[in-house]
Amino acid sequence: MKSKITLTFLLICFTYNFSNAQGKLNRAKEDLSGSSSSSSSSSSWSNDDDDGDDGGCFLCGFFVEIAYHVTVGILFGEMQSRYFYEYPYSDGSHGEYAFPDENVPLKRGQLIISNTTFASGKEFYGNDIKLNYRFVPLVGVEVNHLHFFEQEPKNELGVSSFMINYYRVRDQRVTAFWGVGASHIGNGVDETGFAYQVGVDVYLDQPISISALWKQSLINDSSVDELKLHARYHLKRFSIHGGYNHYKLGSVSINALGAGIDYRF
Repeated sequence: MKSKITLTFLLICFTYNFSNAQGKLNRAKEDLSGSSSSSSSSSSWSNDDDDGDDGGCFLCGFFVEIAYHVTVGILFGEMQSRYFYEYPYSDGSHGEYAFPDENVPLKRGQLIISNTTFASGKEFYGNDIKLNYRFVPLVGVEVNHLHFFEQEPKNELGVSSFMINYYRVRDQRVTAFWGVGASHIGNGVDETGFAYQVGVDVYLDQPISISALWKQSLINDSSVDELKLHARYHLKRFSIHGGYNHYKLGSVSINALGAGIDYRF
């Protein structure tokens, strides 16, 4: 009886140690590089409705038209003219965007370089470098590289993204946007997928602002999810930020604290 208990205990310890030795990033890589098991299911949709009644709803076109305009209105809004302040709080209590009649120095475009370093205990750390360029106040492009490092076992994983952002809300104290693009996962995964994101910056009072960002990159049957909740302290063109970062790499979750700097040109 004792030998069975000892054998069971040793088996549990071996399984636990093996799963730990495998590492979270290895599990994440397996999730993200796994081939789709549902490729055949996409072709299982049938055309049972093809021989249905084509004529019956004379209001369908009307409702489709309303739905189209409501959707476009929510996503794009009114494209009113805006400019950029030189930097947030450069002329009082305001954020990035200025109305055309402001009697202060204004810009038509804006370039921001940002870097964030984050850590999750002694196990994980990483870095996120980002370049955001708005060539007009309405639309911009964003390039970033997110890199994870694991201590035991030593491993790493990189995610590079290219996004096109539309700035839906351009008020003096609030900036809100959504974006679409693509992400590439390297370090042995070597897969590219569709990505989207939504974000908001709220300028509370000089020199503080807060921000939230949600981003998801769809890779095979899995995804890389990012949630960032940060506060910023603005020092003219520089700002210092810090806060909470949550990442989900396939089935692996990482909670981390991050801090970094931004610079506006």
